Amino acid sequence: MTTSLNAARRRADLAALADRESPLDLLVIGGGVTGAGVALDAASRGLRVALVEANDLAFGTSRWSNKLLHSGLSYLTTGHLPMVLECARERRILMTAIAPHLVSPLRHVYPLYGPEPRAMRVRLGTSLAKGLRKASGTPYELMPPPARIDALDTIRLFPEVRREGLRGARSSVDGQLVDDARLVVGLARTAAAFGASVCTCTRAENVTDYGARLVDTLTGEGFDVYAR
Repeated sequence: MTTSLNAARRRADLAALADRESPLDLLVIGGGVTGAGVALDAASRGLRVALVEANDLAFGTSRWSNKLLHSGLSYLTTGHLPMVLECARERRILMTAIAPHLVSPLRHVYPLYGPEPRAMRVRLGTSLAKGLRKASGTPYELMPPPARIDALDTIRLFPEVRREGLRGARSSVDGQLVDDARLVVGLARTAAAFGASVCTCTRAENVTDYGARLVDTLTGEGFDVYAR
């Protein structure tokens, strides 16, 4: 369920917002992946939503990601296991339902050097990742379990690897999202299909608890909108 986001739709949405007498339920400022996701979630629940972005969709952080679906393993170092599990569940949903056409498995290889304790930490981390895959319900075919690679095979796979002290490697699989901007656009288009107004090149000024002034950066015209 998607709809086109083009110049005509943008003009119509801005005109409707300028003429609106009753307040919106929600005004979302920022057209990155978070803003587009919030707009979609709210619009799909029947709320009256407007999403405004001063530039273009995915203009900022969302198009400069590391191209990986967040596995949340970095949170393990601080003991935030609930957060790690939530990240793993979101990854599974993206890979199986929301954007299976945009994501694919990507194998990571971690060379092992030095004393055994460091290797044990790497093994522990990849083993926890395996447990998270199971707990999140991610299909085995999408994310195979971690594996040990001996030193010779590591060198064969990666000839440029530093060989001095190399003890082998540990591999695990994460999700790769190459076109992150396309995911944001897909979320915004789906939000629009549920009735959300999606206005790019629209800057929010004088933001308060009850609304903001919206300025069309293409024409310089502005108007006030109100939101609950």
